[in-house]
Amino acid sequence: MSKFNFRNMSLVLAIMTIPSVAEAMVPSWKIVSQDSEITFTATQNKAPVKGNFKTFTGEINFDREQLDKSHVKIVIDIDSLSSSNSDIIRTLLTPDWFDGKKFPHAVFTASDFVKGGKNKMGEDVYQAKGKLTIRDKTNPVTVSFVFKEYSPTKAQASGSTSIKRTEFGVGQGEWSSSAVVEDGVQIDFKLTATPSK
Repeated sequence: MSKFNFRNMSLVLAIMTIPSVAEAMVPSWKIVSQDSEITFTATQNKAPVKGNFKTFTGEINFDREQLDKSHVKIVIDIDSLSSSNSDIIRTLLTPDWFDGKKFPHAVFTASDFVKGGKNKMGEDVYQAKGKLTIRDKTNPVTVSFVFKEYSPTKAQASGSTSIKRTEFGVGQGEWSSSAVVEDGVQIDFKLTATPSK
């Protein structure tokens, strides 16, 4: 009898030490491309120059309640660059700028997420501290974002960051100077995602 109780007690203790599957599982999300966008704004001769990337993919494992277990990877297709000005597109894809043929992708990765305060609209502001790679140059980047919608079936986030283009080698030769094209570039995004499983 005592042997039976001991075995049962051991089984109970073993079960209790196994982490909850629900707690350990971080949801995986897939990007809804037709309802997502990544845009940028540079400044040339004091005037804004805007563009966007039409094609990008993501590996997103994120849970607002498990920020320490969340991680993302966004891969942007450089050749999908688009702008209302065709001359800008041709210029930015040249070797002096993005050099899309030699460096076809830009990649953002992050596994360090923190929840900060609230913005003026009362929305919770999150930060993703990660790394951005452009032209094979990798630098730390902090992205701020808020959720416009967050449910088990759909998530929509919007946010932004700013980078210095010269830190990534974007703008070679005469363009490495910020006299004509300023160094700072604003990146904005809207991502809509649904569960991938």
